[in-house]
Amino acid sequence: MRKGKQTRQQILETALNIATGSSLNDLTIGSLAAATEMSKSGLFAHFKSKENLQLAVLEYAHKVFRERVIEPQSNNEDPFDRLLKTVELWLEWYGQQAQSCIYISATTEFDDQPGPVRDKLKRDLTLLLSFLENLVTQTIEKGDLKHDTDAKHFVFEFYSLYLGSQQMKWVDFEDSDQTHFWRAFDNLINRYRKDKS
Repeated sequence: MRKGKQTRQQILETALNIATGSSLNDLTIGSLAAATEMSKSGLFAHFKSKENLQLAVLEYAHKVFRERVIEPQSNNEDPFDRLLKTVELWLEWYGQQAQSCIYISATTEFDDQPGPVRDKLKRDLTLLLSFLENLVTQTIEKGDLKHDTDAKHFVFEFYSLYLGSQQMKWVDFEDSDQTHFWRAFDNLINRYRKDKS
């Protein structure tokens, strides 16, 4: 990796940690300069504006998410196994992000702020939900879930569990192992699982 690219990646790693630990709005060139011990002018040369910095962090988060959650399953031909493993890797990624999710916090922050950042968040979330819906559809077609399962509704329920687990952790109603999430997810799977008898 070239030095310039490596430096940028290190900067974005730090920026993602800041945005995850507090909020995407709290991420500024000034706060990033203090965290990286770089000059504001040097960072400004990289990003030009706070908005560009936020977009770069979201793009970096998307890249990391794909590398850790989506791509490890690319050669797994069993859709049901891919679905289960994707959820497992997703929760691991969540744990690695300081028990928080940049996408959930940022979508809340930018829900009423039209512009490129909000558009980027909406686009990335739409891609993720479409990926999950397609995976569930393949699982139904293979026969591991009931043939009358509504794939979109299944994803709605699953993602609602994910959101709920994070919210409940904030008020200590969920533990660090996401025990309640996994119990609820198992119930979801069992409710839609095709009877093999």
